[in-house]
Order: sequence, then structure tokens, then C-alpha cells
Amino acid sequence: MCGISGIVIKERARQYKNELYNMRESIRYRGPDEEGEYYFDNCALGHVRLSIIDIKNGQQPMLNNRNKTAVVFNGEIYGYRDIIIKEDLTNRVSTSCDTEVLLALYEKYGTDMMKKVPGMFAFAIWDDLNQRLFCARDRFGEKPFYYAFGRNGEFIFASEIKAILATGLVEPVLDKNVLGSYLKRSYVYPTKTIYKNVFALPPAHQLIFDLEGEANISRYWDLPQTNKLITEEEAVEEFTRLFHKAVRNQLVADVPLGAFLSGGLDSGTVVSVASEYKPNLTTISFAFENGVDESKYAEGMAKKYGTNHITLHSGDYNIADLLNKMNVLFDEPLADPATVPAYLISKAARDNVKVVLTGDAGDELLGGYSYAYRTMAYALKYQQSAIPLGLREFLLHVIEHFDYRSMKALEKKGRYDSLTDIRRRDNFLKHNAAKNAKLDLSDIIDFYRNSNRIMDEDMLGKLGILPFDESYFISDQYLPGNQLDNLLRYDIVGYLPGNGFLKTDRTTMAVSLESRTPFCDYELADFCISLPFEYKVKGNIDKYILRKAFSDKWTDEIKHNVKNGFSPPMGEWLKDREIVAMTGDLLRNPNGKVFSVIDYNGAQQVLDGAEGWPKWELLILALWIETHKCYVE
Repeated sequence: MCGISGIVIKERARQYKNELYNMRESIRYRGPDEEGEYYFDNCALGHVRLSIIDIKNGQQPMLNNRNKTAVVFNGEIYGYRDIIIKEDLTNRVSTSCDTEVLLALYEKYGTDMMKKVPGMFAFAIWDDLNQRLFCARDRFGEKPFYYAFGRNGEFIFASEIKAILATGLVEPVLDKNVLGSYLKRSYVYPTKTIYKNVFALPPAHQLIFDLEGEANISRYWDLPQTNKLITEEEAVEEFTRLFHKAVRNQLVADVPLGAFLSGGLDSGTVVSVASEYKPNLTTISFAFENGVDESKYAEGMAKKYGTNHITLHSGDYNIADLLNKMNVLFDEPLADPATVPAYLISKAARDNVKVVLTGDAGDELLGGYSYAYRTMAYALKYQQSAIPLGLREFLLHVIEHFDYRSMKALEKKGRYDSLTDIRRRDNFLKHNAAKNAKLDLSDIIDFYRNSNRIMDEDMLGKLGILPFDESYFISDQYLPGNQLDNLLRYDIVGYLPGNGFLKTDRTTMAVSLESRTPFCDYELADFCISLPFEYKVKGNIDKYILRKAFSDKWTDEIKHNVKNGFSPPMGEWLKDREIVAMTGDLLRNPNGKVFSVIDYNGAQQVLDGAEGWPKWELLILALWIETHKCYVE
């Protein structure tokens, strides 16, 4: 895992040594083991390295033997040794490093190489013969890639936005349209950034830049079609085979390796399979002292598989200090409170290992968000029900009378203290969706998107944020007439790279820790996406195929546990003395910098009328605006 950077400018690249140095320094934590730079006439490449595989020979930028092609690479190419044999690359490589495989594939296939490249990655290859830069980002957005155009026509790219800004060649201009998207969903959609003039290369896309100033961006991989012919028995057998292959490939490392272990099914499955190939695996979990604590379930799995288990207790931190730390790490506002425990568990892991396997993406691929996916399935079924509409509305009114007050109390707390709370939440969401099922659900994505918002149009209007254009949402990956599968696709192309992987990348890289995601192994993920919805969510059973394939690997406790996610006590945090003071300084003071972009009086109305998420979002935004340089047009 590393940090990449570069500048392309005609005939003057060698003059940018200071700028390239500043880029590397700004993201040095991504690769503290080594650094490197290389200059062509028209391209300057920089790299900081976290050494994981072939520590001796993996220095970057890496050049071919004629010094006409060079690559800077962040990530891992899983199963690269098999690729060398399959693609007949033996005579093109001389090290045991996966980086060299990228150069070999480019030499053989040119810009058509991407279908041959598995793994998680962001890379840039400078081709000095053809005078072009070829860049690509992995299929699911595990690794980041940003770019911008400098004041003198420079094409600038890096692993993080802060590295681009460190050049001093780009004056960041805030995009208020994207600000509205953040306030609605708590994260910046992965096709955009918070700035008008800094851009994100979307997942599964490649970019070719030539010296004429053209940046040609195209999608190299599409989510697969649904395989309606596969039987359940065939699906379980193939899922099991591919999962074992994915975990086995991701255990390759020349440094200490471990795994995050929560009380959930996904990380538990990863650990159970990893333990078959790597005995005495180190596992790490997080115990919340306020909120849902699943550490006891993790400890049960650790005992079952004899892992070297570490439990981090949440009481030993200062939340105000950590929010300031997160504000430095994240170049854009991200209101997911789970960034805090994600950082803490990464820091604890780094004291013991250099690589961790995670259970990330299991929910999006296999229908794990039962309160969302099952709710939408229920709504569709309810809409098609033969029960007269009047009777449906009466029954829902009776149900809501019992659920509404308890649900609002949960929202105010910002957390779920027990499994009873979680079931109550799920029931409320299910019935609320049923109530709205009398609406037109022909476009379930719009319905789902609007039902999963933090701030509604009324709140945004009070803040002075006008209705915004959502045309940048990825919509070409949906299947006509396949509405429930499209819910998962919506989260795979949006939420997963925009929130989930962003959070993981920044919090692990902040402590120089590499994270790996077996569920996003290309073959496994492709297969999971292609499965019919009923193999993922079947009646009241979520992650159906995972349960069929691996339930005998779990303890009884996690087998029957109700999913609640990484649930930090946000409501309690908002009551913390230092957080209350921070909120007052940043959001109650009319001179606060945040009021250069949102309306002060409207913000007071939102703060006085809302608890939990909207208040948290405004605090994170205010903290970000206070410390990040940006201009408002």
C-alpha cells in the first residue's frame, strides 16, 4: 500500500521537483518505508512505499528495462503469480513484485490491459514512446485516484486531494452543489469531490492523458448481468470455492498479517477461512462502552479458531481530539461517526501487524442491510397486495402508533443500545416503507435514494442550499425490470466507494496499515453480483448464500445475532463537554467560517429542531470548513 503522485507538463517536468516533493511529504504516512521519484522530459512521477511484497525489489517508480515506461502503483494485484503464467509474462518480469506485472501487461496489451488486472489498485503508467499517461482505478473503488489541472496547464494526479493542493498549483473552489449532496447523505458521491476543480476518477474507469491536454475517461468493466439459470446448489458450491480462493490469494505478504474481527458474519467468515491457511492468525476487535458492543461475539470466534486476539476498549480516547484528527485525514467532509473507531482499531492493529483482512463489502454484495433491502422488498410486495388500500392504511396507522415514539427516541440518541432497539428500528422502517408503498415504486432507486437521506429539501432550503443536480449519480449499471437487485447495485457503485472504502483507506493508511477485502476479489464479487436477489435476501433471511455456505463455521452466538453494524454512540458524543463547546464555537457563532456557505439563521433552526444525524453533519461540515482552504464562487 502506497501513495502515488505525478505531474505531466510539456518540456518542463524536471522543473517541478519542489512540487513533487511537497506532494510526497503530504501523504508520507501512506508509505513511510521508502520514497522515490523519476523525471522524464514531460512527466514527473513520485511515490511513497509501504513495503509488503518483495521488499527488496519493489521500489517505485518502477521502470522497464529500456527506461521508456514507468509506473507508480498503490494497491495489490492478487494472484499475480498466476497472471504471469496465464498471460505468458515470464520473460517480461525479473522480480517477485506485483508492480512489475502491471508494466508487463502494459507492454503486451497497451491500454487494453485492464480486463487482465484483478485486485485493488490505483496506478499511473507514463509511456515515453507514445507520450501519454495511462491511469486506472480498481473496479469497486478500494483505492483512491484524484486529478486536477494546474494554473499553467499541468495535469496533476495523486492518491489524496491534499497532495494535489500541496503543489500550490490549484486553488480549490468549493462546489455548493456537491455540498448539498453531502448534507443529504453524509458523504460526497464518488464521481465527484467537494471542489469544482479537483476530480475523482470513478471506480472501474481508466484515464488516458496526452500532451495536447485531452483527458479521455472510459469505463473498462461493468457490473455483470443476473444469472437466472444457476441453481441454489451450484451457487453455494461456487461461492464456497471462490471465497476460499479470494482469502487464500489475499494472505500473500512478506510482513505480519492479521484480520479485523467484529461480531458479524462477514469478518467471522473471513477469519474462519483464513485460519485454515494461516494458523495462529492475529485478530483485532473493538468494544464500545456506550452503544452496541459485539466484542463478546468476536471473542467467541477467536476462541473457536485459536487466534491471537486483541480487544480494543473504546473508553480510552478523547472524542474532540479524534474529530480534529479525522478532519486532517479526510480532505472532504465525511459524517460517518464510524471513522473514529475505524481509526482506533487500525492504530491498535498496526502495533501488531502490517496487513489486515476485513469483512468490508459483504453487506452490499450479499444483501446484508436487512432494514433497507428487506424493507424495499416488503414495500414492493405490499404495493402489489390484494388487500384494499383503505384497510392497509388503517392497519399501518395502528402499527405506527406503537412504533413511532420508540423510533424517534432511537433517532434522538443516535445509537441502538440493544437487540430489542435494533428490531424495533427494523420494524419501524419496514412499516414506514409499507405506508409509502401506495406511492409509485416503478423507479425503486429514486424511492430508496430519497428514503435514505439525512437532510430533506426543507432543511436544505433553510440552510440556503438550493435543489441540486444529481445527474452525476452512476445509473448505467442498473438492470431494467430488476428492481431489488438494483438496490444492491446502487450501494455498490455509490455508498461503498463514497463512504465505506473511503473510510477504510484513510483510517488504515493514516497509521501505515494495509487493509484487504476478500469480498471484493474480482471473481468472487462478480459472481455475487450476478446471483439472483433471492439467493442474497430470501424472505426474512439476509445473506442467504453466505449462511448456506458457511454457517457451520460460526459460533451459535454470531449465527443468531442481529446485524447492527459498527455503531458508535454518536448521541452520547454530541453531549460530551468538549463537543458541546466545539458546537457552540463553530455553529452558534455568527462569525463562524461555515456561514460563508450556509445560512446562519437556518442553521440555528436545524440545530434547535434536530438531534442526532443532522446536528452531527453540520458539526463535521463546520469543522472541515474551519480548517480546509477553499474558495466560494
